[in-house]
Amino acid sequence: MRVSAQRMNSESTRKSMAMGRMTWPPIGATARHAGTPMLTNHFNQLTEAESERLAILMEECAEVIAICGKILRHGYQSQNPNDPDAGRNSEQLERELGDVLWATRRMEFSGDVSWRSINQFAATKAIKAHPYLHHQEPPDAD
Repeated sequence: MRVSAQRMNSESTRKSMAMGRMTWPPIGATARHAGTPMLTNHFNQLTEAESERLAILMEECAEVIAICGKILRHGYQSQNPNDPDAGRNSEQLERELGDVLWATRRMEFSGDVSWRSINQFAATKAIKAHPYLHHQEPPDAD
């Protein structure tokens, strides 16, 4: 049973290992380089690259949520007086939506998702959501 020196310094880690509840490195892991485990048999069957792309997408979606909250509180034209270089809230939203688009393109490029499916789901959402929109004008028919 191997454990890094830093992890062994934790009292709870020592107790858990003594009771046989924990091993290090985790079962199914191999070391990519010293001290960094790389799970090869994780239950979700994701590669490290797939996990990374999902983490990036999650982070970018969280940033969109945060700027939406700022816009709801302060409006599109407001900006942080302590960070004037950040731009107006509308610009920050555009930037963050661009980041989500980039993350989505990255996932599509890697084969995680399909633009065709995404567009089909978007079209379906437009139809399903229409009866529940109270303040939106219908899009122009092209």
